[in-house]
Amino acid sequence: MSRLRPSLTTYYGKDRTLMEDGTAYLMIYNAVRDQPGLIHGRLETPKGEYCAIGSYFEVNPRTCLPTDMIDEVAAFNDSMPKLTMIQRKRAVMRWLAWKLKQLGMPQFASAKGK
Repeated sequence: MSRLRPSLTTYYGKDRTLMEDGTAYLMIYNAVRDQPGLIHGRLETPKGEYCAIGSYFEVNPRTCLPTDMIDEVAAFNDSMPKLTMIQRKRAVMRWLAWKLKQLGMPQFASAKGK
């Protein structure tokens, strides 16, 4: 179970696909890219706003992520509580682009948090 997103349960069943490594970070990146902004401290709000991990599961509900990846992304997402939702999204996008570059995807070297 995730320490930072305890509402997520630990589940690796045959009806869900475990996403890992670069594929998972890319899927998180794409989900965050499509959000207007990111909340912090929780998965989602009743108004349909999401954190980075909440964005991922909103777009990819039939998948699962390793707990340590969930906590890593959530920790970065939550490390900037005073930023606006748009500023937080930009920061998370830059960080995810950096992670993807480190994982051998050079096309993310010049990615900006849009």
